[in-house]
Amino acid sequence: MKDWTLFLDDIRFPEDVKYALGPYANLVICRSYNDAVWAVQKYGLPKIISFDHDLADQHYILGDGEKTGYSFAKWFGDYVLYNGLDLPEGFCYYVHSMNPVGADNIRNYMENFLREVRR
Repeated sequence: MKDWTLFLDDIRFPEDVKYALGPYANLVICRSYNDAVWAVQKYGLPKIISFDHDLADQHYILGDGEKTGYSFAKWFGDYVLYNGLDLPEGFCYYVHSMNPVGADNIRNYMENFLREVRR
């Protein structure tokens, strides 16, 4: 799928957050870390990612620890770098998490990742 948006949040919808992602063409709402990984592997790299940090309790413990939006950000960065993939033109991300520490962790990781990729 070309120019798609990944919205990662266990409860909310894009219209529930304080910024507008629209238009919502090719919007994929992922409710867990596993959903987000599946979507990237199925559809390719999204043009936009909107991150929540805290995902529902049932998604947290999967045998190898907590799976949060930050976990997905790290998986995404590794996936892009290890596979030598190019980000879509105009790639951007948002963090809509209400967890300030988790949101900062995602932002810091993504900024470092983008610096590495865009060198």
